[in-house]
Amino acid sequence: MSARILLVDDDRAALFALRELLADVDATLVLAATGEEALRQVLKQQFAAIMLDVRLPGMDGFEVAAAIRSLERSRRTPIIFMSAYSDRRRQARPSAMPECYLRKPLAPELVKAKLAEFVEQQPQALPEAGPHVYDAKLA
Repeated sequence: MSARILLVDDDRAALFALRELLADVDATLVLAATGEEALRQVLKQQFAAIMLDVRLPGMDGFEVAAAIRSLERSRRTPIIFMSAYSDRRRQARPSAMPECYLRKPLAPELVKAKLAEFVEQQPQALPEAGPHVYDAKLA
């Protein structure tokens, strides 16, 4: 059985582009357009990794990540934040700490490498030193 990866973004075009980018990855991709929809998916099934847009309507990515971390079954699921914005103040919230933070536009090779790293390391402990920040412009 292949790993499942949850992709969460309210921008449908970005969500489908991410799905296409990851089409050749050996994983089942599950799409969600809202934070609430992402949480419903997390309650129904386990994921090897979650790629989560920070700016979502309703529950934002930080609130979704905190809710995911509050569930025993998903407490150690790697979360990769994605955003075109850099919001370091909110990034530091311990209950929403991601394993890494990718800035949009996403670098395809970096996205695949980070997902492969997290999926291969399952189960994984939460980071102690905070998230790794990757800027596609520098990658």
